[in-house]
Amino acid sequence: MKRRIGAQPPTTRPTILFLDHSAQWSGGEISLFNLVTHLNQEKWKPLVVLFEDGPLYSKLLEAGIETKLILLDPRVSKKRKDTLGAKSVLRLRELRVICRFCYRLARLMRREKATIVHCNSLKADILGGIAGKMARVPVIWHVRDRIADDYLPRPVVFGFRWAARLLGVTVIAVSNAVGKTLHFPQTTQPSLFKKVIYNGVVVHDGLSSPHLLKGETTATIGMVGRISPWKGQHIFIEAAARVHQRFPQYHFQIIGSTLFGEEEYEKQIRAQAVQLELENVLEWTGFRGDINQLLHEMEVFVHASTTGEPFGQVIVEAMLAGKPVVATNGGGVPEIVQEGQTGLLVPMNDAQSMAEAIIWLIENPEKGRQLGQAGRARALEHFSIQKTAEKIEGIYSELLKDR
Repeated sequence: MKRRIGAQPPTTRPTILFLDHSAQWSGGEISLFNLVTHLNQEKWKPLVVLFEDGPLYSKLLEAGIETKLILLDPRVSKKRKDTLGAKSVLRLRELRVICRFCYRLARLMRREKATIVHCNSLKADILGGIAGKMARVPVIWHVRDRIADDYLPRPVVFGFRWAARLLGVTVIAVSNAVGKTLHFPQTTQPSLFKKVIYNGVVVHDGLSSPHLLKGETTATIGMVGRISPWKGQHIFIEAAARVHQRFPQYHFQIIGSTLFGEEEYEKQIRAQAVQLELENVLEWTGFRGDINQLLHEMEVFVHASTTGEPFGQVIVEAMLAGKPVVATNGGGVPEIVQEGQTGLLVPMNDAQSMAEAIIWLIENPEKGRQLGQAGRARALEHFSIQKTAEKIEGIYSELLKDR
């Protein structure tokens, strides 16, 4: 941000130090980018620290956000959360790496005169929480994962809940579904409180949004997300095969790529699509940077997660595009999609129900358009990035008052 003549020096603004262990362009990191680029920078000074290099680092610099790298040993940074257990967490060599890294973080917090530390991922939560305690800086954990043993290994669930109490952090949960998994006691220390603030999405205007009718050969039914077993691409493919039997003129899209060593799963679902004879009507786009345009070109958007989604940001993006949504009924999704009003909810791991919902939308295009319009109105009212940023800035102000 350029300094204006006569304006307060930028150094007088409280510094909000954001931490994330990942620099991939994925759900939580996209939310972080949206937040820091929509903060009131006349009031707050955002400083982002990433523990690895990657697309997020470049995008933040391009957006004019001060960003630093403090590289974390790959033995810790590359360990997947779904493989963590008691033995892997307690390895002495990794504990030494963690202690040295926390010391470096604490030193950075003091040097940058951080007013608040805002952690954006599970690994950043733990490392930033310890470092914040060392530097005596208040810490926010922005919890974007369900802290439950159907989503994370049990030792991680227990350790995370215990660490939140021990470190006395402030917690922001991205949905009520996430908040309920934290299991905080009613009478706890004042500094530890839980606030539910939904992820905010940037509203894009001016994109074409075709009104497709039943029978059009260009009509597309698609899903967006990282290719991963719990994201449910295999369920979507099975549902697509059932829809294809009724409406062979429809096309399908799987938008996204693998990120965390899940290439074997991609091979399996590509083989599944061939076996179900979908190779001529199913497009694999890989990673795409023009998600909003692709959403506008769809007729129906499908969300297929097989485990309760903590929130479901891409569902909001599809609603903003005015698309009727078919989504699995778990986690934070029912807080976004109102059954029969802004979309259709189906049981998780149920390809038959998913196919029936898609077929109903194809056969009732006017009802589908009404759902899409109602969904867009709901997304604009509840899930805009401006509302999210304002609520989070309110928490910053509360913490400053406490200090």
